[in-house]
Amino acid sequence: QDRSLIANFFLDANEGQSKRDGRALLMGIFDGHGPRGHDVSHYIALELPRIFAKIMRQKANSLPQPLLDSLGSPQLEYLVVNYIKRALIETFLTVDETEPVKGSGGSTASTLFYPGLGSKVYIANAGDSTTLIAMYTKSSNRSAIVVQNRKHKPHLEEERQRIEKAGGQVMIPPSVLQGDSSDGLSETSRVVIPGPGGNSFGSLALAMSRSIGDFDGKSVGIIAEPDVIPWDVNEFYKKNHFSQEQIDDTTWFAVVASDGVYDLLPPDIVVEYLGRSLHHDHTSVNLSPLEACERIIREASRLWMKASMGGMPYRDDITIGVSKINFAL
Repeated sequence: QDRSLIANFFLDANEGQSKRDGRALLMGIFDGHGPRGHDVSHYIALELPRIFAKIMRQKANSLPQPLLDSLGSPQLEYLVVNYIKRALIETFLTVDETEPVKGSGGSTASTLFYPGLGSKVYIANAGDSTTLIAMYTKSSNRSAIVVQNRKHKPHLEEERQRIEKAGGQVMIPPSVLQGDSSDGLSETSRVVIPGPGGNSFGSLALAMSRSIGDFDGKSVGIIAEPDVIPWDVNEFYKKNHFSQEQIDDTTWFAVVASDGVYDLLPPDIVVEYLGRSLHHDHTSVNLSPLEACERIIREASRLWMKASMGGMPYRDDITIGVSKINFAL
């Protein structure tokens, strides 16, 4: 039921005075659930880019000049950040309003957008999939996670309060209350989605507090509004006192993945593996990024089957995507 996308495209420099096109990047992971979750995630993957582009054009008059020109103006930074944040939020809400299933399926949505110029990247997330940004250091051939989205789990205070205020119920296992972080599969908090006729026992216990779709859950506090994180690479360099030599020694990449990956594989190991494949380290990982992703999926699948030994064999959907972020500063 997973879908994903990675799209590179050019913002049109002809619309402004910029002397170069901006090679933008849009990535996303959409993990469906429920009988028709695959229809919801498929719809998001197809329609989110189109809806996002349409909303960006509709809101363009909120900037005093075209986006590419605005990206190069420090005086307009606040306006640009708000413009992109509002466009992403409205995109998620519009996709949620227009998804065709309306009641028997839903999906996570976690995306990354880099507009092609400037130092800021935007992560927008609703649900429990993961988008992260990682730094690769060429001299040490090592990678490290720098930022990732918050997963929307029902037991989180802000999420639980909204759900309970709407009359919903949150089930929290003892291991979550105790903060158990042991390796392997772990229990998760869930929202009870009312069944037919308002049955309080529910027809579904959803393991997230925000999603696209899940129409029956709207009455108990499930929302589609994403958290949007604007992250600035120049601010990172400044905060961590990077010299020019260190900046030149650094490249960046992003990873989108469903929880079928990270429920059993540590994110830092996944990032280390992908970082080396992206930068052609033939001494230790003689793999392309595609081959590295395939190996990660096979290893996660093996661990899922191992974890289900003694019971009914089960493997969650497993999807991962990776791309370099080529900052044009």
